[in-house]
Amino acid sequence: MRKFLLILFLLACPLTVFAQEEKPVSLEQLILQQHFTQKELERTLTLLKQEEKRTQGDIAQIELDLQRQKLVIEAMQRHAGEVARAYYTGERANLLTLLFNAENFNEFLSMFDFIQIVYDRDMQRLESFQAERAKLFTLQQDERERLAKLGELRKKYEAQLSEMLAVQAEKEKNVQKLDDPTAVEALMDHLVADWQKRGLPAFQTFFGLLADVMVQVPELATPDRIQSNGLFSHTLTIRQDEFNQFLMSKDALFKQSHFTFEDNQLTVEGSYDHMQLRLVGAYELVSPVQLKFHIKELYFDGFALPQSTVADMEKMYDLGFYPELISPNIQVEGISMMNEELKLQLKLNLPFGFGKK
Repeated sequence: MRKFLLILFLLACPLTVFAQEEKPVSLEQLILQQHFTQKELERTLTLLKQEEKRTQGDIAQIELDLQRQKLVIEAMQRHAGEVARAYYTGERANLLTLLFNAENFNEFLSMFDFIQIVYDRDMQRLESFQAERAKLFTLQQDERERLAKLGELRKKYEAQLSEMLAVQAEKEKNVQKLDDPTAVEALMDHLVADWQKRGLPAFQTFFGLLADVMVQVPELATPDRIQSNGLFSHTLTIRQDEFNQFLMSKDALFKQSHFTFEDNQLTVEGSYDHMQLRLVGAYELVSPVQLKFHIKELYFDGFALPQSTVADMEKMYDLGFYPELISPNIQVEGISMMNEELKLQLKLNLPFGFGKK
């Protein structure tokens, strides 16, 4: 009876109670996190296998295309060789003598048209041959790239599989330490099912909307937010509260979340469909025209998602910032997120070299 009541209590209470307490992590909490990590790694391993299978299919198709292309080139090579030989041996030059043997202007024009047709046909053969060779080169390059990708996928799969097995082994050791693992096992199943049924779709919805809205952030680059540091150097300052208001004006979903600028990091905390999400990330200045957003940490109801899931989210949803959306002549020289403010150091590059150092 006591075991049954414990299970009901665990299932009824929000999972965040166990994951977000400031007290030291209990063995039960640790097992839940390990189980969550294990199952999420298993899910992303399945995705890797699917991508590997697609890549293998692409390689097989490219190999078939390569074989066909080699046959095409072999067939065309003889004709191209005949054309090249004709010009090398002077056969085509001999045609020019026909022009000088013309007895009248009409015959001259006829001979000229004939030579032009021969020349055009020769050039078409050579151009077609070169085009097919270029196509072969492209296919060979595609095959090399796909083979390299396949190798990377396999390395990634092996590393992730090793990580998953290590987490699973540690979890099983910890489960054996429990006097009665039944309650925690029930909660483990509940946690994973909740993530797969509600958590993952909710995260995908949230990230999808956020990616769409980030493209509209340049709307905040209004004159009152831009401070001039010189003729070509400016600072765009967006306050944290302004950014949150901007997001809420774009979609009601963001009324349940809060974005924080601190320690050069962007932190997002909020709720969605009775679940808690937390994101910690930072911007990297990839180039003067691109700020790429990297997700450092991601939590579902207080449980940390593994890096494989974080990487997938980052790959699927572009949360970057592109200054050219403000103006084609704007570039970014620096970024900071401190004291509840996002500051972008902007440089104005005018045409004809003006504004360049």
